[in-house]
Amino acid sequence: MKTIKKYIILISILFLLPLVVQAGNISFSQAEKTSPTTYRFKLTVNDINLNYINGKLNITNGTITNITMSSGWVNKTGKNNTFYFYRNGIGTGNYIVATFDVTITDNSRYDVIDLNYGIHKCTVDKYNLYYNENGNIVSKSEFESSVCGVSKDATLKSLTVSQGTLSPKFNSALELYSVQVENKVSMLTFYPTTNQAKAKVISGTTCSLNVGANLCRIVVQAESGNTKTYTITVMRKNEANNNMSTDASIRNLQVHNGVLTKNFDPNVKEYHLKVNKGASYIYFTFVANSNKETYTSQKCNVTPDTTTCTLTITAEDKKTKNSYVFHLLQDSNNSNTNNNSSSSNNGGNSTSDVVIGDSKNNFENKAPTNNDKNKENFNDIDLNNNDNKTDNAISTEGNCSNPSIQKENDENNMNNELETMIIPFINKPISKNLVLKITIIIAALFIGMVFGKFIKNYRKRK
Repeated sequence: MKTIKKYIILISILFLLPLVVQAGNISFSQAEKTSPTTYRFKLTVNDINLNYINGKLNITNGTITNITMSSGWVNKTGKNNTFYFYRNGIGTGNYIVATFDVTITDNSRYDVIDLNYGIHKCTVDKYNLYYNENGNIVSKSEFESSVCGVSKDATLKSLTVSQGTLSPKFNSALELYSVQVENKVSMLTFYPTTNQAKAKVISGTTCSLNVGANLCRIVVQAESGNTKTYTITVMRKNEANNNMSTDASIRNLQVHNGVLTKNFDPNVKEYHLKVNKGASYIYFTFVANSNKETYTSQKCNVTPDTTTCTLTITAEDKKTKNSYVFHLLQDSNNSNTNNNSSSSNNGGNSTSDVVIGDSKNNFENKAPTNNDKNKENFNDIDLNNNDNKTDNAISTEGNCSNPSIQKENDENNMNNELETMIIPFINKPISKNLVLKITIIIAALFIGMVFGKFIKNYRKRK
């Protein structure tokens, strides 16, 4: 008998420990002895609103002999150790839910596990009890005719896609997916099926795609009006040749039959260009940073009415372009026959994107007529076009060697062209003829100094 009392004291301590929930708590009261082998516990609620409680009362060497429910509460499971209590309407304040009478023998132990509680609203529980929007128990017909009968299910039962494969495999509870498609796919169509017949897809069945990552969202609306969104990240690949460059920057720009008023900078898109006297056209050579190849443009015809020439470099991807506008400065007395001089302007690097590799010549060279006043000449260069490349590459270190030029019908004039070179340290274009003359003068002075010193020494010996 002493052993029994010992365990009852231990059990009482366990039951006195309340389950604290926010501001209130749920607890079992101190065990009360009602007979030599019978004890009574009370399940109490303090400051918690609810209309159901369920849990499990483990008893070692003992049984539940009786459960007495308080007013308004119903015992759905009888004297089973696993209990489920509910009430019609939501209980408030401090009250007793149920009283347990337990009969024990020697070495008895008790504990409560899996205690759950809450408020049922617009719910059908596992015992098919229908709770309306206020937490009251109603009939099935009343439930279905009320707002609770409207489905809140906005999930999809299935989802397929016109191209590619969803990753991971579709699951109605999972809202995030990814798909990869080829570059040729510019539009994706989704085929969703709702879980509930009265739910509907309100947006996102089609999705336009750019190259790269695209977010496509499918929005499903339940009968009740609540929505659920499924998000699919679609990765559209680049063009078939993924090795094509997207670098359209250039350097070492050379202007032939004219000179820029300031040094070339790939980041500067407009320049003033002095046209050489008597020049009937200008053209350009430069190095493409993407493949280190040298390119020569076709001629931009110059007449007294020409005001600008535009050089457009088209990248390998056939989309990326880099354009430079040159505003022409012409001498009013443009009659000098020296129409083939050239100047070079070294530039830095730019970050423009370019792709190279078309075999088609994309040049547009328009010779303006007398009626084409103030019109532009367009020099479009496609870096895919092998015909645009010169035979001799310009140095990629920033100093220009003399590039060969495309053969033209006026080849004799081209052979008479005065070329330029870049002088180290000062980084300025200087006419090669001028450099040659300066070299000859310096050499002559040196020879004169040597010869003079020789004559002086000769006279001393005499």
